Amino acid sequence: MKKIFMNSWLEANHRRRTDEPDAWYVRLANELLLVVDDSLLFKDVNEEQRIKVVLALGLYMQDAVAQTGGWVAFKEAYRKLYNEELPFYKPDNEYVADEVNWEDVALVLWTRLARPACHKANDYTLHDPYDTELIRLAQDIYGVLNRLFEEAPIAETPSPDTWLMNIDCLRIPSASLPDSQADKVFDRNARLCLAYSNGEPLLFFHTYVELADFFVHTLGWENRAEELLPELHRHSHFVIYANAKGMLIAPDVAYYFHAPHNALYSSDETRRTGHRLFCEPGACPFDLLKYGILKGYLENVALPIDKGKSILHDNKDFLMRYYLEEYYEGK
Repeated sequence: MKKIFMNSWLEANHRRRTDEPDAWYVRLANELLLVVDDSLLFKDVNEEQRIKVVLALGLYMQDAVAQTGGWVAFKEAYRKLYNEELPFYKPDNEYVADEVNWEDVALVLWTRLARPACHKANDYTLHDPYDTELIRLAQDIYGVLNRLFEEAPIAETPSPDTWLMNIDCLRIPSASLPDSQADKVFDRNARLCLAYSNGEPLLFFHTYVELADFFVHTLGWENRAEELLPELHRHSHFVIYANAKGMLIAPDVAYYFHAPHNALYSSDETRRTGHRLFCEPGACPFDLLKYGILKGYLENVALPIDKGKSILHDNKDFLMRYYLEEYYEGK
């Protein structure tokens, strides 16, 4: 069985020099590794990844004891944003914010299993935060941490803010949607869209041929291939969103919008893949996603897990920040 050494602990803390408490936390990490290795939750996860999970649990303990570092930064940002302690888990009267709690541990474990996209736009992972094995392991880990909490040394140097998630994503202010009132829209294409639809901001097109025909015969674009957004040729199921920013065009998303005037809506496709709007960076322009949420057009979208619809909609803003990262409001 692989052992966790000091260099791995220091790397997790983004440090090169050791502090006096570090040896204690390395011993803790090796004790936690035994618990994680015995869990069915990570049976299909390689040894290197299990070590990363344990290091995250050690960082949580270090932060909970010292009341500094990435865990405390997350809690403060989350509480300020939502006026609640945690996503998913609703702590009871036994929850102590400045100590260790099984709900905290469960969230740390969830972040090691449900990960935002790294390189490709679709390589994010999902996991049920109420998975039975996850809850069982969280309670087992909590038992160890709670037993050792009073003897744990206070770290001299805080852990990095970023070890749990991209904390900056919880600090992005929510912007208002652009106006879609005709008298507030000055972009020529957007105005023509609103005139065509009698003021409805969303238009739906099945194929690129239909979209290009709209460009030519309604918007008055020149009928030349290079002028008609040829990069969209291989896509379908387009949504146009006309507003004060201009005319936004989104391919491959019309199936998901349960709008009264959208004949392209597909309940089957929404059930299978609609979650990508909330989890896949760049899958849907953020203003369009927000508009769909505001109008209730995306109410049938669900995560492909047990109780996935309620989990998504009860935590949608957090999940968008967690998964979309800089695409939240940014693009």
